[in-house]
Amino acid sequence: MSSLLLPRQQKLNQLFHLMVVFAVLGPTLGVPVIPGFKLTLFRLFFLTLAAGLFIRWARSRDLESSHMHPVRWYTAFFAFWVVYAAVSLTWAGSLGLGLKYLTFLVTMLLLCLSFPFFLKGSSHIEQTGRVLFWAFFIIVVYGLIESVTYWHLPASRYFGRESSNVTSFFSNQNDFATAITLGLPFLVTALYMLAARRKAKVLIYLTGIITLCDLFLTGSRSNSGFALPLVAVTWLALIPFTVERSKRNFRNLLKGAGLLLLAVVVTGGLLSSVLSDQTRSKLGSTLGVFNDLQSSWTLPNEDDIPLDEEEASSRDQSISIRKALIMNGLHFLARSHYLGVGAGNIEYYMLGAPGVGAKSNIHNWWAEVLVNFGVGVFLLYMTLYFWMLWRLFRLARVKEAVGLSPVIRWGATASFIALIGYFFGGMSPSTAIHFTPMWIVYGFALAVIAVGERQRYAARHKEEGKTAVSSHSAHADSRDLR
Repeated sequence: MSSLLLPRQQKLNQLFHLMVVFAVLGPTLGVPVIPGFKLTLFRLFFLTLAAGLFIRWARSRDLESSHMHPVRWYTAFFAFWVVYAAVSLTWAGSLGLGLKYLTFLVTMLLLCLSFPFFLKGSSHIEQTGRVLFWAFFIIVVYGLIESVTYWHLPASRYFGRESSNVTSFFSNQNDFATAITLGLPFLVTALYMLAARRKAKVLIYLTGIITLCDLFLTGSRSNSGFALPLVAVTWLALIPFTVERSKRNFRNLLKGAGLLLLAVVVTGGLLSSVLSDQTRSKLGSTLGVFNDLQSSWTLPNEDDIPLDEEEASSRDQSISIRKALIMNGLHFLARSHYLGVGAGNIEYYMLGAPGVGAKSNIHNWWAEVLVNFGVGVFLLYMTLYFWMLWRLFRLARVKEAVGLSPVIRWGATASFIALIGYFFGGMSPSTAIHFTPMWIVYGFALAVIAVGERQRYAARHKEEGKTAVSSHSAHADSRDLR
């Protein structure tokens, strides 16, 4: 209690890291309070941290947030987003769903902004990176255990059932797979961009192999068949820009190719013994998704039902249902005069819509933002998203590495790859409004930008100062000679 009454920065940092850990571990660690609400450890530490910050502000009237200046436009947009979401409740069909969604939005945006707020330097980013690694390590190791034992955690939709589906600390396979494709770039790039001991790199490498196994065990086609290749291509394309020329020699390239080949062989060997026939069949139908996507994209009629399994090229109904969800969502958007149906109200209008079966979530984060909040918010969101990618790319480039610590360049590279992969990864979860891994990567990227751009500005200012001093000295010497 004393640490809350007089909260020191160190205590608040500890609360921040505890909040982040339990945000990654999800709703498994919590107890039901009332029907429909579970007090998770994430929510508990979130509220405790918020209380500590409020007390500090009440005493000093200052939260020392000037270091967040490089990401001020994101803070401004988040504030606008919350206001617009609140206003949209005036035309929403369901006020209850709207208030629930608004609560999630405020919580996740604050979680996102807590990263640039608390991570003020490279050392803070490095420390938080370690914390996130161990949280990620826990969820992927448990995923591998789950595939063998069928021990599903209470948060899983398969809890209490003997099912080969792997969900780890998440509710379904797609959420787990999306968390994997968001975290994998941080592991791969850490192997060659960070100075670490050999034991640490071996641990990271083995964790990467386990992560790949988990990804295919989930059977998520959008992540294993689309997001993973996009991540791999982006990673390979970035190597000439992010690795110094002296390190891109034949020996290092051969070593990297050997480690990659070994990871593929070991992953294949492990999967051969634990991959179920059902998951094999699902992954094998990935190419059929393309055929399903090429079919008609017209809005279903009222009497339409989803395709039968034997009628779909991908051998299940998910693609036809997802297409129907998007088409119905765009129809609702047009009926709202492109202002959006209101925060969280997609579910209200989607219930009973043609072609969607029993589904109500739109299962696509990009469409979720567009349909809930309209064209204006969506365009602002995407503009800032692409601007973030550009700023991360500039921080990751070797040519602009003067004054930047290796941790910043690693964070920029990994965040860039993860956010590119999320273009497909964001199409997997039923809803991403409370999908904490996405908000954590977004917030981590903002922290990297804030710290990195301050470091680069300081380096340039120092260089300009040296140039000015040299010029002044030269001018004084020339006067002495005269």
